[in-house]
Amino acid sequence: MHEPLASEFRRAATNWLAIARRQREEVRRCRDREPTPQVFRAGDPVRREQEAFVARLEVFGELERQVMLSTGCPGIVLYGRRRTGKSTVLLNLGGFLPATVLPVCLSMQDPKAFASLASLISLLITRIREALGTVAPPVPITAEAVGLAELFAFLGEANRSLEKDDRRLLIGLDEYEMIDDKIGQGVLPQELLDTLRESIQSHRQITWSLVGSHEITDLQHSRFWCEKDRQRPRFASAFWGEDGIERIHAEAGGWPHLVQLIAETAIDLVNDSDRRELDAALLDQALAQAIVKGHSVLYELSRRESRLPGEWEYLRRFAGSERQPPPADPRVYASLRRRLRRRLLLVESAGGMRPARAADAPLADRASLAG
Repeated sequence: MHEPLASEFRRAATNWLAIARRQREEVRRCRDREPTPQVFRAGDPVRREQEAFVARLEVFGELERQVMLSTGCPGIVLYGRRRTGKSTVLLNLGGFLPATVLPVCLSMQDPKAFASLASLISLLITRIREALGTVAPPVPITAEAVGLAELFAFLGEANRSLEKDDRRLLIGLDEYEMIDDKIGQGVLPQELLDTLRESIQSHRQITWSLVGSHEITDLQHSRFWCEKDRQRPRFASAFWGEDGIERIHAEAGGWPHLVQLIAETAIDLVNDSDRRELDAALLDQALAQAIVKGHSVLYELSRRESRLPGEWEYLRRFAGSERQPPPADPRVYASLRRRLRRRLLLVESAGGMRPARAADAPLADRASLAG
């Protein structure tokens, strides 16, 4: 080209070449760079071999303790709010339970689990056979001719095989609320629950674990004791020891959940001991363990709801004093007063505040312990 184009394009070509070389080096660095491994996964169960997994040893330890009870486990409800890791616990049971415990995990959101009763039973039997391996009982099962009687017979044979080899089977039903939904829709019969209940009572080498974000009392179609012919468990007042019921209600402040938690822990201790009734020493031990088990509930009731600066500090001072004057900060005082009825934590009395007692809680139900 003629000047001045020749000189100008020559300088531009030099700049283009420098830009091209710089871009080539950037591409080379990106290609050679090792990516940071992605081990986190939100929304799905985590596999401990491949992803970021936190071992919830207390949960696994409690599951092991329940499954390995000498008299057989009466069944487990693993309850937690959504996205708290329940399915992850279920998926990783095999790495934390004794080798003699065979875990079987089944999601009730699997279409094979809720398409029909026959489909659910066939899926259950298939998964159990896979877990049992060579000791799987030879019960002929076909998808067209399978029912609750065949399922119960299969479970009986499996229980005998497990007992012979001193092994146990843990069957985890994830999203178990689907059973209730399908009973309400008429897809699954109410008799399925009766069969599971009878299996829990009869097959002591098999533990059923129901995993979900709803407690059994929240379900609409699966109430075991709603019928007149079902006998509710009853306890004589003497079972709880001298003044035991009064102390449990006093320590729990009348909160139904905490009353249930203390009573549940106390019965576990009685079952693990040679005693037939609770005494003061066992009750002390039950209260100490219940504080640990109930930490999340107590945290939700007090710490998490203390949103204003100074509110939690005011509540903490009740650890050393039964009664306090109202908070100096009017906003904290107004907040506590506004939520007293909902939280049922504090009571205004004699110009101050004190923690609620059992007599202050209208929901306290002594019939759950005696009667």
